[in-house]
Amino acid sequence: MKAVIIYSGKGGVGKTTTTANIARLLAKQGKKVFIIDADINTPSMNTEFEGEHPQENIWIHSSGNMFDKFIYLEKSMVRQYLGLAKKKLRLINPDFVLIDTPPSVTNVHIELLNNVKVGYILFVTQPTKLSNQDVLRTMKFFRERCGQVNCGIVENMCYDNTKRNYPIKLLAQIPMQNKMNTGNLLCNAKEEFQKIVDEISASESVVIEEYSTEKGYDESFDITDMYLMQNRRKYVQYELKYDDGTEKVLSLPSPKFLSVRTWGKVRNYIQTHDDLGYRSDMRIENCDEGKISRLVNHFQNDENAYFMVINSPHTEVRLIAGEIGICSLLTGQKGHYEIPRVSYQTSRGNVVLFPDEVMPVDMELLQQQINDGFIMLSDGRYLPPKETVEMCYNAYGSRVGLLDDWENVYDDWFNC
Repeated sequence: MKAVIIYSGKGGVGKTTTTANIARLLAKQGKKVFIIDADINTPSMNTEFEGEHPQENIWIHSSGNMFDKFIYLEKSMVRQYLGLAKKKLRLINPDFVLIDTPPSVTNVHIELLNNVKVGYILFVTQPTKLSNQDVLRTMKFFRERCGQVNCGIVENMCYDNTKRNYPIKLLAQIPMQNKMNTGNLLCNAKEEFQKIVDEISASESVVIEEYSTEKGYDESFDITDMYLMQNRRKYVQYELKYDDGTEKVLSLPSPKFLSVRTWGKVRNYIQTHDDLGYRSDMRIENCDEGKISRLVNHFQNDENAYFMVINSPHTEVRLIAGEIGICSLLTGQKGHYEIPRVSYQTSRGNVVLFPDEVMPVDMELLQQQINDGFIMLSDGRYLPPKETVEMCYNAYGSRVGLLDDWENVYDDWFNC
């Protein structure tokens, strides 16, 4: 599968028309094409094609086919929209995925690149100074997010055949159409569009979604090898072997947590490759396979579970070392190589805690702590007796997150 982002720094340069005609040419050549209209709030792919499956070999995912009126989707709804696109993609299994993006850089681009891996970036511009500057200005953003993938430029609405200089390859020059009639554009400029098709056909094949952590982690495979890809800066290649004998290859921009079972291998890779810029700080040192295993496995497919705070972080919402509360599992978190964390619930907001900051609490331990004088707060958390906290402060202090003002924090929670 080839996945291509089509982007322009400014609107009105013919990005959507270019995308549609690339799809038409690929479809005529027998290729299955899935178009994701990522210009979510101002969609236009639905004006190029009618319906979700307008012709043989072409499928469209566009908010323009879902909503009759103007809409504005953001944050979680954008993620849901892209998630729905992935589900359709798995059913269709196309040869090419063309992603028509909004102009400029928006939160849609950020969500898109957080969820989708691409093998080629196609910049559409016009032979004007303003359009060229917009492309060059945003090019760095995409290359940093996507790694060293191949890129190319298409000049649209060209009034001559002058070869202009760009820092990346100029693939095609689409001529200006008489009276701006783009109905016969593919026929009039077929040779130029074929150049684009030839280029993206030679791009790297990708898998849009190698694995998911929506319902926990896949623990059915081992990592047999990890190594740096030669043709993509800092990209790491994982060789996976599943319990049923299936072997797969996974490419990611940097090492990351995939499962409890494989964390030891990934963690060792991080710790022994600091020359590549991987940061193995105390968090990575402390979060070994054992600590992460006890955190993840404690949920047992439940949404919530009890944990004790054993090292309270210096966050806006202050916690007390030794307190017990309800947590939900967080997967796919940014930073620290995406190791799993928990969201610890309080009446003043949730606190994100790492595996080395919490300890699982079962019913037996909870009952024991209640019998030993733990006090239940109005938000369902349990505070240890004040004298117990004082003993802990005298013995460990800041090593478990108890600072000199711990009594004020304790009294504030107790009296709220």
